[in-house]
This record gives sequence, structure tokens and C-alpha cells, in this order.
Amino acid sequence: MNVASQPLAPVAHHEAGHAVAAIVLMRQVFDDDREFPAFSSVSIYPDPGDGDYLGVVMSKCFYSAQGFTSKRKPIFQDDFDRYFERDGAIRQIVAYLAGPFAESAFKGYLDPFDMAMNASDENEGSGDYANAERIYRELRFLMPRRPDWGRIEDRTARLVLDHWSAIEALAAHLLVKHDLQFDEALTIVAPHLPPMPAATPPERPFPQPA
Repeated sequence: MNVASQPLAPVAHHEAGHAVAAIVLMRQVFDDDREFPAFSSVSIYPDPGDGDYLGVVMSKCFYSAQGFTSKRKPIFQDDFDRYFERDGAIRQIVAYLAGPFAESAFKGYLDPFDMAMNASDENEGSGDYANAERIYRELRFLMPRRPDWGRIEDRTARLVLDHWSAIEALAAHLLVKHDLQFDEALTIVAPHLPPMPAATPPERPFPQPA
């Protein structure tokens, strides 16, 4: 299918970017796609107001903004708890940015810097960027030094480029069937993703004493 000829293609690639990023990032935490699904559905649909198409990925968040300030700081049980929250926050930022970045890649911005610039220009003030920036502001309460914003953008661009065939495959199906459940989406993208690591076999019990 020539997705470039479809007027909905940018929206489809945008939502496919979110969805594929969610799967890839969830695999960094869990080793079973279906036991811990990254989202429930991915959809594109017409806006009843102006007829333009919108999209949504119904997903579980890696991290939700807590509204931390200098007067309301997080309380952690230990460093592991802090690191877990920090990693979840960074994954969530990448998941938010992956949609705009995938849309930029579809438009031909394949250099990571150009991809980030176009995504920012085209999506300034959007929900994706507003949510990502809100979480980024909270990172200073989750780690001694938060990573540079540019490093997070570069990580997002690399994820999009490394998994571009999966994003294209999912976008092509969204153009035909505008709503896909997680299992359907996973079946489409799985052949384009690296295989899941093999499960570690259980340790053998110690032999019984003679």
C-alpha cells in the first residue's frame, strides 16, 4: 500500500509511533507482551468539528506527573524506588514524543536533529509536548541531575528510526482499519521487532542428600 498517497498517513504514523514506542519501552521492563500489554487500543478518527483526523493510544502510563514543587517533594523509601520512578518518567517522555517524531520522520525528517526540530515546531503547545515537558520539569526531583532535553529527544529519534519498519506496518493497517486492539497491533509489529529475550529456565532444585 502506498501510504504516502493517503491524506490520513501523518496521523496514522503519529499514533503508530506512540504505539510502537509503548511496546518497545514496555519490553524494557517486562518480558511478556500479552501479560503486561503496553496499551489497550490505537485509533484514528474524524474530528466532528472540522473533519480533520485525530488519534489516540489508550495506554497505561509509565509515569504520571505528580505536581512536585520545591514545597512538595517526593518521598522515596529507598534509592531503588527513586530510580524506578526516574526511569519511568524518562520512558513516559519518550512515549509522548515518539508520536510527533514518527510524524516528522514520515514527512522526510530523518536526521535526529531535524526530526526533533520539526516535531517541536509542528507540535508546540500540543498535549504530547505539554505532558512531556511537565514530566521533564519533575525530573529534577527524581534525580540529582536530570538529563539534557536534547539527549531525550535523541533517544526518541533513535527509537523511531530503529523501529521504523514496525511503525510503517502499523500505520498502513491503521489506514485500512482505523481502530486496532492491542493483540492486533502486536501481531502486526512483532515481525519487525527484535525477538523477546528467552525466558530464563528455573533453577534445578538441589539434589536430595543421600
